[in-house]
Amino acid sequence: MSVDVMARRGSGLDPSLNINRDIPIPYYYQLEGLLRQQILSGRWEAGQRVPSEKELCEFYSVSRTTVRQAVNHLVEEGLLYHVKGKGTFIRKRS
Repeated sequence: MSVDVMARRGSGLDPSLNINRDIPIPYYYQLEGLLRQQILSGRWEAGQRVPSEKELCEFYSVSRTTVRQAVNHLVEEGLLYHVKGKGTFIRKRS
C-alpha cells in the first residue's frame, strides 16, 4: 500500500512528520518520538489500532527492526499495548 493511499485511508499518520536522516540520532529513537507525539497530541485515541509494522515501515521508509524497537519502547513506557493476532493499540491514559 502506498503512502498516499495510507494517508487517504485515515491511517492517522501525519505526512508532515518525518525521520531526519541528516542528524546522528538513531532512526528508532526519532520514530519513537514521532509516534509518541501523535499519541500525546490526541491524534490517536485510546483503544485505536496503530498502523501495522509494514505500514509504518513503508510510511517512514525504515526497516522493520527500527519500527519494532520504537514500538516496543512505547509498549514498555505504557503508551501502547499488543494484542496477539490483532495489532498494537493505544493504551488509555489515567
